[in-house]
This record gives sequence, C-alpha cells and structure tokens, in this order.
Amino acid sequence: AMSRTHRGASARRAAAPSSPWTPRTSPLGQDARRGTALRASSEASAAAAWTPRTLGWGKRRGAIDPVRDADVLERTPGTHGYCVYSHADWSNAYASADGEHDYVCCGDAIEYGTIPDDLAQGTLYRVGPGLFERGGKEYKHMLDGDGLAVRFEFGRGQTMRFQSRFVRTEAFVEEEKEDKVLYRGTFGTMRDGGPLANWFDLRTKNLANTNIIAWGGKVLALYEAGRPVALDAGTLEANGVDDLDGRLDPGEYFTLGLPEPLGRAIETAANMGGRAFTAHPKIDSHTNFLCGWGWKSRITAKAVEIKLWEWDDDWNERGSREYVMEGCEAAPHDFGVTAKWYVMIQNRLGIDPLPFLAGVKGAGECLISQPEQPLLVHLIPRATNAALEPTQTKPPAPVVATGPLASFEIHTALAHDGPPLRDGDDVSARALDDWVTVYTAGWDALSPGVFLGEWGASAAWPFPIATELTPDFNNIPRTLLWMYQINSKTGEVKREPAPGCDDLCIDHPHVSPLYEGKRECRYVYASLSNEVQVSGPPLGYVRIDLKTGELQKWYASNRSFCEEPVIVPKRDGQSETDAWLIGLVADHSAKHPRGISRLVVLDCAAIDKGPVVSIRLNNRIPHGLHGMFVRSKYTLDFRNCSSS
Repeated sequence: AMSRTHRGASARRAAAPSSPWTPRTSPLGQDARRGTALRASSEASAAAAWTPRTLGWGKRRGAIDPVRDADVLERTPGTHGYCVYSHADWSNAYASADGEHDYVCCGDAIEYGTIPDDLAQGTLYRVGPGLFERGGKEYKHMLDGDGLAVRFEFGRGQTMRFQSRFVRTEAFVEEEKEDKVLYRGTFGTMRDGGPLANWFDLRTKNLANTNIIAWGGKVLALYEAGRPVALDAGTLEANGVDDLDGRLDPGEYFTLGLPEPLGRAIETAANMGGRAFTAHPKIDSHTNFLCGWGWKSRITAKAVEIKLWEWDDDWNERGSREYVMEGCEAAPHDFGVTAKWYVMIQNRLGIDPLPFLAGVKGAGECLISQPEQPLLVHLIPRATNAALEPTQTKPPAPVVATGPLASFEIHTALAHDGPPLRDGDDVSARALDDWVTVYTAGWDALSPGVFLGEWGASAAWPFPIATELTPDFNNIPRTLLWMYQINSKTGEVKREPAPGCDDLCIDHPHVSPLYEGKRECRYVYASLSNEVQVSGPPLGYVRIDLKTGELQKWYASNRSFCEEPVIVPKRDGQSETDAWLIGLVADHSAKHPRGISRLVVLDCAAIDKGPVVSIRLNNRIPHGLHGMFVRSKYTLDFRNCSSS
C-alpha cells in the first residue's frame, strides 16, 4: 500500500502523452482543472518514464489483464491515483455471496497490527446487495440484489467475530422456497412469463439492501423504496417489517390523489398508498436525536409527500414536520440536518409510468434524467429547532432555491448553518443566520435519457468477467465532493468543488458523528478512486480538510476495492481527529482471483499512514453500501465535544 499527503490542487499530476482521458467542461461552464498536462519538465519526464503498458494509457479503463499484467497491477505503487485497475477484478464486486458465515477471526487472521482496545465490545453493522440470481436467473441490475447484512463484533483481546446473513424478508423466504423470481425488482428484474406475468403487478420487492442502523435497542435494515426490516442485534435474523409504531402505512409508496374516502378504499384494494422510509437517516449532534422521514409519491400531482420525524434514543418522538415537494416525481436519496433546517436536494428526474404498468420495465428504469432543468435545494424548518431564538414563536418558512443545471447529487456528507469553514471564524451573525452550507457527493454531469441506463451498458472485455451486473466506469459520470452555499433569505445558490477536491473521484463521504450538522466540522472522509478526474472504482480512502484543502490519502492497491468508511469517535477523544476509520477491502490476487475480504482500521489523525490493523476474513463479501458502529457498553454523548 502507498500513502501520500497532498495540499489542495497545487500538486496535481502531469498527464502522460497517451492518457485515455481528455479535459471536460464542468456543469457550471468552467474548464475542468485536470492537473495541467506536462506543466513541469521534471514531471513530464517522470510520466514519460512509465510505459503505456504500465499505466494502461491509451486503453479503456479497467482493460488491464490481471493474469498477463499482474506484475503491473500489484507491484507498481507509483500508479496509485491514476485509476489503474482491472475490470476482471472489479466485476466480482456484484457476484453473489458464497453463503452465510459465522466465525471468529484471531491469530493469523490478523495480518498485521493490533486491534485497538478502544473498539472492544463494539459492533460494526453493514448491509448491501448480496444475492443476484434466483433459480438460475440473474437479476437485471446489481441494485436489485437481495440484502446481505454483516456484523463484526470486537471482543476483548485480539479477536473479532464475523457474521453474515441474508435479510430474509417475506418475499425472500417465498422466493427461496420456490427457487424462482416471484416479485419485480425496482431496477428491472421481472417475474418469469414476460409482460403478461408482470402487467399491472405493482408489487416490488423490499430488498432491505441499502443501510442498517442500530438505535434505541433496534437494528433496522433499510431500503428507500420500502419499510424498515427489523433484525436481531446478535444473530441478524429478520423479524419482519417495522412500521415505526404505525407511522409507515403498508402498500406501494404512491398515491393517485383520489377524493376520500373512495380514494383510500381503491388504493387499499390495489395495495397502494403506502409510505416508504428513507435509507439515510441522520443522528443530529446538537440534540442526539435520530432524524428520518417517510415518503409517498403523488403520481397525478407530480409531487412527493414527505413526513419528517425526530426520535430520542428510546424512540420517543420529539417532533415531526409535514412537507410536500411540489414538481418532484422521484424522492430525494439523502438529506442533511443543521441546527435550523432539514436540507433536501431535489435532483431533476421525470417518470414515464406506462412501461412499469405494462410490465416491461422496473420502476427505476422509468426514471428520465432532465439535465435541462435546474436542481432544487429545499430548506425545511426543523421540527426541533435547536437554533430557534427565545423570542421566536414559530419556525421560519420553507425555502426552495434554484441550483445549477445538469447536476445530480447522491450522498450528503455534511450540512451546517452559516458559510463554509473555509471562510474563517470571523463571520458575521447575519451570515451565520442567512447562509447554509452543504457538502455532497455528486456527479460531474447529468446526461439526458434513461436514468442509470449507462450502468447496464458495457462493451465486451478482453478477459473473462464474473458478471455483467458490475457497472463499467467508462460509462458512468465521475463522482466528486461538491460544496453548496444557499442563502436562505435570497435563494442564491453557489456550487463549486469542495476545497482540494477538483481532481478527485470519491464517494460515500462521512464526518465524525460528533460533528454532524456543525460548522466547526473540519474533516470529511470518503472512499477514493483516483486523482485524474475520471470515474473509477474505490481503491483507497481520503481525509479532506474543508478549511485548507489538504488531503491525506491511502491506497490499498490497484487490485483492492474499498467500501464506505465508517467513522468511530474514540472513547476519550479530545478532538475531531480522535477517531477511527473502519473500512472493508476486497483484495484480488493470483491466489484469490475472485477476491478475499479484510477489515481495516485507520487512525483518522493519520490516514496517510495506512491501517493500524488488517483482519483477513475467510471469504469475499459483495461490495456493500452503508453501515453503522455501536458500542455495547458505552454511549456516545454527541453534545459534548471540542473542535480540532
């Protein structure tokens, strides 16, 4: 593994003469700053010293043969950051898990380092798509994969228990028994029998594959197009749907808006009118409340009906808010929470429902990108407004602000009141009150046409691959960390790459849970692909300094793929960087061509030093999505912390 510290964009790389990428124009109309090619003769000489075969210059990204060019992939750390990898390796990311597991890792499984005592009696939960076929039939899209929950329990001493279990929803159990696809998937998986078997079948499977939270004695597997599924905290056994004490109505998550009471009767009979729950709830560090929201789509009105709730750690409701997102056909994917606002970004997607109703497409395949329409930012007053002045008797009105064109935002890393930390500490009270800052992982451009259509498009590869479900990054936009500034009084929106992020391709950004929603939050952690402004798989981790743009980076290898980082504050930490970054890495080699997983722990104060411990598993875990760490005998106090 190789690490590197890089300040802002000042140390950008020189491009080799036969580089496979060319400069683009950013969605905001400014030339993308790519690390100006051949800017210094010394750098040019160094770049030229690498042969095209070594770097893969001139080739399609990922087209390096892992057998013929294994030495290039495995023994050339100087290529880290250049998006050097093989799709033969990466294609295993969405091959089905090899079953369920329960074993203890110790002894030789600890490849190097020691497990920090600070993690003892803590548990990491994660979930992601894990099963991609049924009855010999491969699913249509990797996001249609059935959920696989995993659990890592850190014991006293140098031991860690690993468990994995499929989230056995009612639909999963039915399909397992029949060994065939019985339910439609959101992204195109269909029941056998063609359109006639799927025509007007509005039921879609709750995959429970996107996120997992442990809160107030509950462990819930989440899927944004369904209701939470309760899991046993110790065994991961599924215990049915949790409707959050009746807050989430059953049925598919859309309504026709027909007059009551006839409308409700019709929708109940047609299994409509239900309410799904977000897969991205947040724990607000100001109040230590869990903030989440349910939603349903008003199809005929082209609006999304949202209800937000806040709960304390005993699941007592501490506030709620209703909101209708007008002119919205697809619910937001993520959101942010500040002391004053819920921040939701509305990507511009339309829906063509006829192919779904006709049984020829999944609901997700009916989404149409609308890059010609500006992204919208919704500021919704908090149900428990931690910043409400004593003289105020009611919260401010919601704000809808117009953002840039051709934009698509995915994961919200941080939202806070006031201008960005980059502007310094000497900020006026008015600026703190007027402005809201949001950091979000989003694409560098949104293309017209069928949303996610390019994810299923790929030319043939010059070597065998595990599955065609794994997306080809040559066809996917780059994801980078954007910084939005929204004026809640005027509606002005400014967007630019976050400090130091012009050249990076990242995803799944997170901050320390102690700093969620706070302006003094200085660091964002994310999975890192490359530094040459192209789309690629995650090959390492990065810490981004929001004040200076300084980056700390660690790359696992060109044959290792890193999942979302989970940030765990240390028990007695005094600063923001007193925390651990826990990640899962899938390593590929001649010995393990399909990959073998390991868990790594990095010190957030020194990401560039690499893992303090690496724990090898006995199997490969399919590339997961989100998760959460909890301490069994220690409760974090999110309200008492100091800035680094």
